[in-house]
Amino acid sequence: MAESFAILIVESGKAQLNRFNVELRGETLWTTGTTELARRLERIRPELVAVAGDLATAKELAEQLRRLGIAQSVFLITPADEQAANEPGQIQVRLSDPSGLAGREALLRTLVGAMLSAQARTPVSPLTGLPGSPVLRQDVERRLTGGESFIFLYLDLDNFKAYNDAYGFGRGDIAIRLLGSEVVAAVKEFGLPSDLCVHIGGDDFAVVTTTGKYENLAGHIIQGLGTQVPSLYSETDRARGYIETQNRRGEPTRFPLITVSIGGVNTAARHVRGYLQLTEVAAEVKGYAKALEGSQFVMDRRRD
Repeated sequence: MAESFAILIVESGKAQLNRFNVELRGETLWTTGTTELARRLERIRPELVAVAGDLATAKELAEQLRRLGIAQSVFLITPADEQAANEPGQIQVRLSDPSGLAGREALLRTLVGAMLSAQARTPVSPLTGLPGSPVLRQDVERRLTGGESFIFLYLDLDNFKAYNDAYGFGRGDIAIRLLGSEVVAAVKEFGLPSDLCVHIGGDDFAVVTTTGKYENLAGHIIQGLGTQVPSLYSETDRARGYIETQNRRGEPTRFPLITVSIGGVNTAARHVRGYLQLTEVAAEVKGYAKALEGSQFVMDRRRD
């Protein structure tokens, strides 16, 4: 599982918030209080965060970072005379002089190398071979931080639970792999090398793309899946075009064959503050697509 990391540097009498990318270029925002630091954390989307202050403040902010989902692992760097016990989610490093610029940059480069090595070993979904939601979040936050505009596609299967109930989760896994292969094929055909395909979990997938052919990409997924779906069903169910199984209330119900719903968001058309907002908007748009009949691609047309 990929992790997001934070580096908190304790430096007596100072409070500093840095945003870095992996090349260690970044910006520094100066403030003097924990309230202001916490507020700024809400709008800065870092790959690395370096915060300097007193030890109690650093521990408080470390907990905030984890609670907000900004960082799962925290490197807490303290002066040699600070007595700080290791706590869950924190890796502590004690330095004789953490404030020295050369020493700090050398330390950050060392930690960045370790983090990139860990990310390179990120496990993929055993079902589809695609990266999961931690990688998606990291990629989205990196693009937002860099001011990059992109298209975010969020998709899942319609009537999947009914299919799972009727055919079993083994056949359900086949349907999920089928959708995953169509997503990869579509991005290969219409996307760019920098695009990202993600298996969020279950039958949920996402694509981050900068191609202007995103409509073709979505259409390719819909067409490809539509061609393959009939093979998932028995001859009887294919002929009648639906299956009969119980709904969530235990009532016998007819469910159409599996289709796919895709919701899209263009970050160039509206201001997106962060990963959580983006996924909420995409889920809303996908929900609208699911309310329509058959496979659908719906793009968010709202603008700021």
